[in-house]
Amino acid sequence: MTDPDQATPPLGIKAVQLPPELPHARPARAARFVASALILATTAVALLAAWQAWRSYWLVRDVFSAIPTVTDEQLKVAADRSTLLSYAWLAGVVLSGIAFLAWLWRARINSARICDAPQRLRIRWSVLAWFVPIGNLWLPQMVLGDVWRASRPDTPARGGDLRKVPASKLIAIWWALFVVMHGVDLFAVNLLTRDSSVATFESVFYANSLSGGLAVLTALAALVLMRRVDRWQDDREMIR
Repeated sequence: MTDPDQATPPLGIKAVQLPPELPHARPARAARFVASALILATTAVALLAAWQAWRSYWLVRDVFSAIPTVTDEQLKVAADRSTLLSYAWLAGVVLSGIAFLAWLWRARINSARICDAPQRLRIRWSVLAWFVPIGNLWLPQMVLGDVWRASRPDTPARGGDLRKVPASKLIAIWWALFVVMHGVDLFAVNLLTRDSSVATFESVFYANSLSGGLAVLTALAALVLMRRVDRWQDDREMIR
């Protein structure tokens, strides 16, 4: 026989099957940590390049002085060190960029799963936006801006409109610093293709110093915005 206590629910009320618990978002912390480390390392290389540009300027100034004291060995060491730092900086930019794109891809997917408000660009543009000529001057910050808006705790998960969510001043500042920094880098590279005069090396030193300072500010802004987006997305219910 069937146990009546098991066949009849308490108080005669039928048990209700609760819906399964919604999955929760998991930020790409590993990608963020790797990107953060590489961004900081690349920033350190940029500062070293500025220091080396200062030393190279004084060496070249000595060469063109009335009584030069610099040796060929010193010039060779300075040239080799500058070349090494240039390659190290380029490698850092590429590797940190790859790690940042991996983080942004995951953050973009999470933002679409925790908030159903339409975003201006599809997920694939998290990567493609950086490689469109001219368009890469503003498309990447559009992607990150929508991720920021969709991830904010005060943005409704359903039926929201990201156009009504305030834009991020932090992203605007970060993007302006990023674009200006790389513009200064291109200017410095162009200077070195002209000649090897004292004035050229002096201009390169000033350009590298400015680029190094911008790199520090850009890195700090990037680290803050990545951490904030991850914190907002962490453990949020995914509605789709």
